[in-house]
Amino acid sequence: MHTFNANKADFGSGASDPALGNMRSQFNKLKPDLGAGLWLYSSDYFVGLSAQQIIPQKLEFVDDATLQTKGRLIPHVFFTAGYRFLLNDNINAIPSVMFKYINGGFKDNYQGELNLKLQYQDLLWVGGSYRQFDGYAGMLGLNVGNTFNIGYSYDFTKTPINTFSRGTHELMIGFLIGNKYSEQCPRCW
Repeated sequence: MHTFNANKADFGSGASDPALGNMRSQFNKLKPDLGAGLWLYSSDYFVGLSAQQIIPQKLEFVDDATLQTKGRLIPHVFFTAGYRFLLNDNINAIPSVMFKYINGGFKDNYQGELNLKLQYQDLLWVGGSYRQFDGYAGMLGLNVGNTFNIGYSYDFTKTPINTFSRGTHELMIGFLIGNKYSEQCPRCW
């Protein structure tokens, strides 16, 4: 549910936001969203398929004949898979791939991603990632027991936006809840 009260919007000096069109009061719009996924794993592999924005939605919130730009939220489909290799008694290597399909989102509507994570004694990990048409990322993290982990990622883009951005920082906190089979997913290592 999206709600906006235009009477309280102050853009200063009589300015307005074209996205609001000729709206002069409050509006409420219901924009339902649906996502679904399937995740399968064992102690050595994982595979997943998911979708976001399954219900396409218009981006406009008001009817304005002067607004020329039209858009829609479109479905995003993701497939991922990875496998854990034991390099020695202390070190695991976990290569993985992810493919995204978004109609009109990328060259040929898809984007691939290659990842490699090395883990020491199921405790510390370091990794890297290459995202097709976009850039690179470096990652590191710490597993605290079998129920909690924390990670950090730095992404650097190779697209034209890199003239304005020096990269992005991401902090991740993960909780593993209700794992009744006592098998820890290799993606979480």
